[in-house]
Amino acid sequence: MHQIKRLLTLAAVLIAVTSPALANSLVVYSPQGEENVQWIVDQAKAAGYDVQVLRAPGGELFDRLVAEKNNPQADVVLGMVDTSMALLKKNGLFQPYTPAWAADLPAQYKDKEGIVYKFWSTPVVIAYDSEKLAAERAPKSWLDLTRGEYKGKYVIGNTAWQTTRVYLAGILARFLDDKGEVTQAGWDFLGAFYANAIVVDDADARKEAFKSGGAVINLNWFGGVIKDARELGMQVKVIDPEGGTPVISEGVAIMAGTDQLEQAKAFVDWFGSADVMAGYAKKFGQVPVLPAALAKSPPEVQANAELVKAQPIDWDAVAPKLDGWLQKIELEIR
Repeated sequence: MHQIKRLLTLAAVLIAVTSPALANSLVVYSPQGEENVQWIVDQAKAAGYDVQVLRAPGGELFDRLVAEKNNPQADVVLGMVDTSMALLKKNGLFQPYTPAWAADLPAQYKDKEGIVYKFWSTPVVIAYDSEKLAAERAPKSWLDLTRGEYKGKYVIGNTAWQTTRVYLAGILARFLDDKGEVTQAGWDFLGAFYANAIVVDDADARKEAFKSGGAVINLNWFGGVIKDARELGMQVKVIDPEGGTPVISEGVAIMAGTDQLEQAKAFVDWFGSADVMAGYAKKFGQVPVLPAALAKSPPEVQANAELVKAQPIDWDAVAPKLDGWLQKIELEIR
């Protein structure tokens, strides 16, 4: 059995559905935004689930989960991205469970071991300002960006940013040998990719690159592209590139050490169901990956789901290598 769950002492936001003793509630760790978590909490309460949600940044939750491995305080992890979920699984923190909604889930959104299942996704896209770059001159793939005509036209952000990490992983995943290592051709390409870009460390510098008129190609998560378009007055078009677009997917899994296994299973069955996911899509515009949920989503969400084709990436293979790749980028390329 768990010790009494000491969540109120943690440096994070705890949102309670009900007020029983914490040991009697299902504890969910999630990096979702405050408004998103509150929506989940309210829906769970209405459905009769006694849930406590610990909300904190993904990196903080990852470190906490690893530190708590031998004395787990969470029952369910919800909303962490592909790389984090893959590494937590590799470290033995999760246990297998096949949710009731998993049978119709596309293969790319569930792992071979039946442990982590994804529920919604966001593409990291190439978009461009159509007022400053003609469609026929826009890049057709990520690999086009090293061409001379795009020098100084796109921005590479800080490698600590999740979006940057995802598209760098997507690029390097195109250059893996049969042992899963990046070839020299891959590192050479990445060197050219950086040399051709405006490289920034902070959000202000990134925004200035677009304001100054130099940058017209936006490498960003889809919601970020829309936000930039609104704030910077850009008329953007999203490219469906050759070879696909890397996609950030968020997953759910049950902790190996939970003492509330049946409650955890029931919650996961409820949370990932078509009706709940469609409700989330209506509220926040996020694209659910469950086909039945997408079919019930607003038309604009369905349209966004068709904008790009996902790049196939084996995150279980990529995740353990990504920190090493990023270190090499910082030391030898950037």
